[in-house]
Amino acid sequence: MENKYTKLNIEDHEFDIADISAIKGIEQLPFSYRILIENILRQQINGSNINAQEQIQNILDFKVGKAINFMPNRILSHDILGKVMLVDFLAYREALAKKGIDPKDIQPKVPIDLVIDHSSQVDFFGTEQSRIDNLKKEYERNSERFSFLRWCSKNLKNVKVVPPGVGICHQVNIEYLAKVVWLDKNTLHPDTCIGTDSHTPMVNGIGVMGWGVGGVEAEIAMFGKSLPITIPEVIGVNLKNELNEGITSTDLVLNITELLRKNKIVGCFVEFYGEGVEKLTVGERATISNMAPEYGATNVLFPVDESTIDYLEMTGREPQHINIIREYSKHQKLWRNITDTPNYSRNLELDLSSIKPCVAGPKNPEDKVNLDIFSSKANSHSQELYKKDLREDNFKVPNLGFEIKDADILIAAITSCTNTANPNNVIAAALVAKNLVNLGLKKNKKVKTSFAPGSQVTAEILKKSGLQSYLDQLGFNVVGIACTTCNGSSGPLHPDIAETIEDNKIFSVALLSGNRNFQGRIHPNIRASYLASPALIVLFSILGSIKKDLFKDSLGLDKNNKEIFFKDVWPTNKEINEVVKSFYNPKIFIEKYSEIDDGGELWEKLNVSKSENYEWSEKSTFIKKPPYLEIANYANIELKNINSARPIALFGDSVTTDHISPSSVITKGTAAWDYLEGLGLDSKDFSNFLTRRANHEIVSRSSFASLRLRNLMTPNSEGSFTIKYPEEKVMRLYDAAMKYKEENTEIIVIAGENYGCGSSRDVAAKGPLLIGIKAIIAKSFERIHRSNLVGMGILPLEFEKNYGIEELGIAKTDRFSVLGIKDINDDNKILDLVIEKQNGEKINTKLKARLDTPDEVIFWKNGGILPTAWKEA
Repeated sequence: MENKYTKLNIEDHEFDIADISAIKGIEQLPFSYRILIENILRQQINGSNINAQEQIQNILDFKVGKAINFMPNRILSHDILGKVMLVDFLAYREALAKKGIDPKDIQPKVPIDLVIDHSSQVDFFGTEQSRIDNLKKEYERNSERFSFLRWCSKNLKNVKVVPPGVGICHQVNIEYLAKVVWLDKNTLHPDTCIGTDSHTPMVNGIGVMGWGVGGVEAEIAMFGKSLPITIPEVIGVNLKNELNEGITSTDLVLNITELLRKNKIVGCFVEFYGEGVEKLTVGERATISNMAPEYGATNVLFPVDESTIDYLEMTGREPQHINIIREYSKHQKLWRNITDTPNYSRNLELDLSSIKPCVAGPKNPEDKVNLDIFSSKANSHSQELYKKDLREDNFKVPNLGFEIKDADILIAAITSCTNTANPNNVIAAALVAKNLVNLGLKKNKKVKTSFAPGSQVTAEILKKSGLQSYLDQLGFNVVGIACTTCNGSSGPLHPDIAETIEDNKIFSVALLSGNRNFQGRIHPNIRASYLASPALIVLFSILGSIKKDLFKDSLGLDKNNKEIFFKDVWPTNKEINEVVKSFYNPKIFIEKYSEIDDGGELWEKLNVSKSENYEWSEKSTFIKKPPYLEIANYANIELKNINSARPIALFGDSVTTDHISPSSVITKGTAAWDYLEGLGLDSKDFSNFLTRRANHEIVSRSSFASLRLRNLMTPNSEGSFTIKYPEEKVMRLYDAAMKYKEENTEIIVIAGENYGCGSSRDVAAKGPLLIGIKAIIAKSFERIHRSNLVGMGILPLEFEKNYGIEELGIAKTDRFSVLGIKDINDDNKILDLVIEKQNGEKINTKLKARLDTPDEVIFWKNGGILPTAWKEA
């Protein structure tokens, strides 16, 4: 490997490349490893990685777990975490200014594309005006935040902000932003990105290496530093045969989620190979890659091939650049051939022809249920979530003229994140709607229906094809082009429906075509949530209950009073493909993305400060200067043992970042509600935890504030409660933490497997830090959350294998000491845990500090990434 660029001639132009094509054994490596090697080789040529040769050799030798450095060429972000990331950056900028550095010289070092897509809520639905009314409401609630982001785009180099209403960040990324091969001056290299949303891997579907990180980790790249990672295990999945007629990509991805979760691939890279890959469209590949965090993968790469090229041509990419992608990929051995099967750490197999229609729920994406037995599971799901059998009673909803009962579907949402990047899925739903309407069926008035396309392109195609009108007639009007229900922004149910649910403890249900259905995420009044394809969402909205069998029960009567069944309205693959081929074309993509910066009148009317330095407002309840540098004492944090700490929480397995830091509406009885009420705000303006994440006062009060949290400290209660000792008093978790802080009593959290699974939510690390938690002890951590904890200076500690709360007999009255903290370094990460029982007995065991790279040890010792960057500037 030469320590210099070589030349590659494409169409009579010589480009510089970090050439990996002649490396011995390169064609036997997973494609993901090839991209990592190119990335490290380029760092070596640029003089930024003195350990490059060793790191490359470790990859060639499949030394999983060895530390390497990865330098993405760009950052993708949505507005929520992007805003928080930029708020942190501005606080860091001000701190450096105090050291005498000119703020103008302190700029993000890599391009940041920030797409405003997480602020929309479904307040209005079921009419043509819904989309406009929701957008107006979005600006009403978020004008301060949007003004801040516009200020950043004007005053920070490398920051580009896409206005609301254009699309979700993932679909804008795959349809427009992604280059596949990046041209930097005269140098060609693979397009790589990190994103502050865990579903960033959607872009892996077209050969772009990228994954989700927390905003904290993204800040490393903002500072121009490479990300410390470890060489991942790469799992090869052999796809055999092809999908049967009528099987959707959602059915496919729910099966893959179940398969990969069972095989414990958390933190791994995944690649698919075999004859089945040839049968998948790029839309189907993108759906599979998008769901990476649901099965725990970091990166889910489909290497560049002819299908990628076809997709790039369809989406209007420049022909000259497409040719560069083809030639570069082939030269660098990054082009996928069906006859080549790389070596993988592990191999799994999936027969595509075995997949049946399915849903997933009632609370996890991996809980796959085949459609033919779904209705029979309703009662057991009620027992699981609500501790009771389903009743046959009908409960009258006041003022609305109908009744509801257990297992009724009250929300049916075609959401953007997983499915609308796949043309076939959306067109299938529209054709189902057309068939239903033509047969005379009408909207079910009990169900809150909504449709949020992932991009303006999708919305325009449905409009031009005439299919949107059929969706409209069944209540699936476009409510916004943004992330809505899947992110917990489903908006309110009618107050009379909500009251009837709560008064009668009804087992209420939501169905959505999203990727997450964790408890309490979709809506506070909804007990069970299920993931399904857009076409099934339409059908279930007509059925109105999960107790009904979609294969056996009638959907209703047609105009001639004849019963209509599933088979009467489900479109053929041929019908779907004909629509896709007729209406998806480069012209429509080029037309819509030429308007990407056009935010319309509301965007242009935003009041944006003309100051070159951001002016913090004491009155703001949305944006406050964060205290994280002060907490770490500007990188002079004192390392000391944890002594006689009290547990603030004991958790079982799979505590999600939704549990740790919810995105739901701020409800009465929460610490955040009390705080905002104390400031004199009207409760109608409280909004949700999601939009207030740049206010650390709300972040601290949102810690473990989920209404569906189960803390083993208070096993008979659901919600944010714990027991404060020594008083043995049940109280809100936040209040207990503040009491412990006053008393100088240290607190910790103890949990089971997969702690922190779910969204890449940096506030799920910031909140615990703010309330005084110094360490989390768990059986295992989800990748992104572990990284976020380290990035905030919280120590993630793992039990020894086969040990945990139950095995060690840990009780809520125990006290905990973690010894050896001062001695942690890259060679020593084993610590002692002393558990002191109430009777004075002591139990000793070992813990492992999950600081996986030398850089992470440094970050943690300095109190996190921000103070480290400040110290090194």
